[in-house]
Amino acid sequence: MTAVALAEPGARGSAAGTPTAADRIWRIVRLHYANRSNSMIVPLGVAACIFAVYLIVQGIINYSTGTNADSGQSYSTGLVYFLPYQVVFAVQATNLTFAYALGLSSTRRDFSYGTWLMFLIQSAAFAVLFTALSYLEQWTTGWGLHAAIFQSVIYGTGSLGQRLLTFFAGVLIFQCLGSVFGAAYVRWRVYGMYVLSAAFVFVILGAVALFTFTGSWPAVGRWFLEVGPSGFAAWLLVPSALFAVIGHLALRRATPKS
Repeated sequence: MTAVALAEPGARGSAAGTPTAADRIWRIVRLHYANRSNSMIVPLGVAACIFAVYLIVQGIINYSTGTNADSGQSYSTGLVYFLPYQVVFAVQATNLTFAYALGLSSTRRDFSYGTWLMFLIQSAAFAVLFTALSYLEQWTTGWGLHAAIFQSVIYGTGSLGQRLLTFFAGVLIFQCLGSVFGAAYVRWRVYGMYVLSAAFVFVILGAVALFTFTGSWPAVGRWFLEVGPSGFAAWLLVPSALFAVIGHLALRRATPKS
């Protein structure tokens, strides 16, 4: 990761004056991807480990039962375990690059826009990858083991667009949530993370209590059935945008700290 390589977009803009907004935003995207370990290698490694573990577990089940598990639950939630790591990824992406981005004379707004664009790129890339693997899993009858790793319980064996949207929205919302935690850490350090984590837990518990005490769970279930997998995935984009804005607002007064 070199300052020369990251300054190229700005250098082109300088020939005609100041760097354009697109140049400044793309500089942040390149800054994130300069750390290939955090942006590409580790996320792919996490997905590969989940894939390997589920294949091993499915193989053990098939061996112990003496048959392939081709009845009962058809879809697992294995890939769901990949999503919480996206929160960790977003926290690291924000914390590792914020100070350096400001050192390159980028504004906090440029940093937020560039980080959002990087999240969109990451989510789209994983959506394409996981969708392709879901079809390969379907064509190979669960990798020859009747395993269901990429055929999520949310969308099953839906259409191409449905799979792409589901994976995209699922990855994006966790990354945007992670940007809130990352911004809290950058601005208030570990105490901000503690307070935000506690607040998040209480909000979840409050929602569960509200639905329980008002007997609203049947209505929630009917809503999921009415909107369907694609509708639910589309609705996830709303809190994703909200989390992104909250993260940006937290960074507006953040200063780099050692």
